[in-house]
Amino acid sequence: MKYYLFVLYFLSIQFCFGQSELSNPESDCKFILPWVCNECSFTWTGECLDNLPSGEGLLSVFHENQEEPIMTYEGEMEKGRFNGQGVYHDGMNNWEGTFENGNFIDTRIAMIDTTTFNEMEGWEQESIVTKQIDNIYFTFPAEGYAYNHRDAYVQKCLNAIDANSKLIKVPVFKQFTKIKVVDSKKDMLLYAGMPAGGGIANIWTRSVFFMISDEGVEETTELIKAPIKHEIMHMVAMTAWGMPPQNNTWLNEGLATYAANNCSGYTVAEIYRYFLEKNMLIPIEALTSNFYQEEEMVSYHQCAFIVEYMISNFGIEKFEELWKSGFSSFESIYGFAYSQMEIDLNKSIMETYPIPIDIDWETLKDGCK
Repeated sequence: MKYYLFVLYFLSIQFCFGQSELSNPESDCKFILPWVCNECSFTWTGECLDNLPSGEGLLSVFHENQEEPIMTYEGEMEKGRFNGQGVYHDGMNNWEGTFENGNFIDTRIAMIDTTTFNEMEGWEQESIVTKQIDNIYFTFPAEGYAYNHRDAYVQKCLNAIDANSKLIKVPVFKQFTKIKVVDSKKDMLLYAGMPAGGGIANIWTRSVFFMISDEGVEETTELIKAPIKHEIMHMVAMTAWGMPPQNNTWLNEGLATYAANNCSGYTVAEIYRYFLEKNMLIPIEALTSNFYQEEEMVSYHQCAFIVEYMISNFGIEKFEELWKSGFSSFESIYGFAYSQMEIDLNKSIMETYPIPIDIDWETLKDGCK
């Protein structure tokens, strides 16, 4: 299973639980942020028509006193919405291309036939089962592999909430959250908005989606794996700490990958040691600026071990501060440059594993099994 793991931030207001009207302290311009953030403000370098950003410019959204924006959009706007050609960045997404009425037009989704969700011309009954345990509302298909193993998967989700909360030392969150399991990529597209396998977490609608199916899987007595700890860590961490700045996407994905700490039986430390030996590590400048453009099996696991090292050696409090402040604050928070920590980290991993683990990269690069 490759890392088709996402956190979705819908741009369109129509998909969100709430929204915030942001003001620009230097003008009468207003921007409707498609999620609730009472501590946010924004800047806009273009024109402001009818008190809304219009034309071409750079829009940046800031949280409280953070120097780094949590979201930027550079391109064309119309009546306060992204409309035309543009480049969008936030703590988890990097989109470049065409925007329409606030929505990114993903050409991958456009290539999928979305007219066949219903196989009947009339109304079609959907068969699902639901169960609520405290603040968690579960939905499963009413038949098939996931249904037959629903109790086991529910327990894994509850265990992940508890383990992840303890890992980052926050109270177990009590916010209402929906966990929906589907058995096809078509249903992932229909319900989660992305035709992905694996999992997707949407912090704004407090929803987590997993695709679990035994189609094409050899018969086994073991439970088919799903990225449960990974996706639920996204929900736990961002519930507690908020969305990180753009240059901390690597921390967000690294923390979620460290929470799982298992890829085909290897720990993130073992995988990092292999990458170090083979000179495959990605420069931190690339991880902080273009995380999702890098080789994902390297970037996710490299960042996961860096996160493990930071938390284990310097504590969760400094990690949380860095998460909120942005990577540019690293030296002021930790008291030394990142480059020095990288030297110490590599020395430590070589002492722990003098001989690197023998990993078949041609197999591993296709995804965790």
